[in-house]
Amino acid sequence: MLSLLGSTVLLASCAPAVVTRSSNDPFEGGIGGTGIVGVLTGFGSLRINGVTVDVTRTTRYSTSFGATAVEALKPGMSLTIYAQRRGDGLVAKDVFVDHLLIGTLRGHPGDLRVNGISLQAPDTAQTLIGTRVAVSGVWSTTGVIASRIDPTALDKDLIAGTLTRLDDGHNGIGGLRLDAQGVRLATGQYAAVLGSSDADGFRVQSIANGRFARARDLRNLSVEGYLEPIDTQPGFRIAGLGHSFARDLSLAAIGARRAVYFGRYDGLFGASKGYVLPEDSAARRAILNRGISDGFEGPVIEV
Repeated sequence: MLSLLGSTVLLASCAPAVVTRSSNDPFEGGIGGTGIVGVLTGFGSLRINGVTVDVTRTTRYSTSFGATAVEALKPGMSLTIYAQRRGDGLVAKDVFVDHLLIGTLRGHPGDLRVNGISLQAPDTAQTLIGTRVAVSGVWSTTGVIASRIDPTALDKDLIAGTLTRLDDGHNGIGGLRLDAQGVRLATGQYAAVLGSSDADGFRVQSIANGRFARARDLRNLSVEGYLEPIDTQPGFRIAGLGHSFARDLSLAAIGARRAVYFGRYDGLFGASKGYVLPEDSAARRAILNRGISDGFEGPVIEV
């Protein structure tokens, strides 16, 4: 079981708490924290996964390299947000910028890679070949689908995704072998790994396992991404993220389509619905910025 606690290309009272929900709130409500993993689609607070999350002066912002500020957030960035309910809305306590890859963009049109990982990106990304970049987006079964690529001066390489056991017995992420002598790796966990990439794989210098490290009361979860098949029930997980679904879900109807999921979390993700999203980035951003509600403009799959 997986625990979660632990040039630019834009693609306190003892009384029970009163909890209400707005009409476009896809969560099930209730007491406890809310985790959101997805791509930032807009502002006016933070718009992500079709919901709006407010921020305050006490909201904390960070990356794998340390603290950052709200001004550093840009549409298309991959975020992990830990929020708490306030009235009929959500307020962010922690916002983490989840770059999936940091390294040199290599290859040629039609075959772009960062740290050896295949990258699906707009044609304009070709202008950055040979440049060190920070990549946001989501994992698929074949690599990373970029939502934003930014040039970066950061000198350490990074890869973030699900730790898996490769056919040769080594640990890896996205099929990339990790050379992690002396570093503990937890297969099946999400991890953000810093180090250096070369032709033989990725030399690990440090690793951060899991998400929502400061969250002690996570009860609701939303994740955007693609499914990938696994051997254990319910037969799928979200590619690159490692979130374990509840065993009794039925996910086959989602198939290879991109979707955003909402549901309860109790150590397993009890997703109740999958909202299928357009593959076109502009159409997807527009539909999510209008909000997830009963009038969602796409297929909604009960899982």
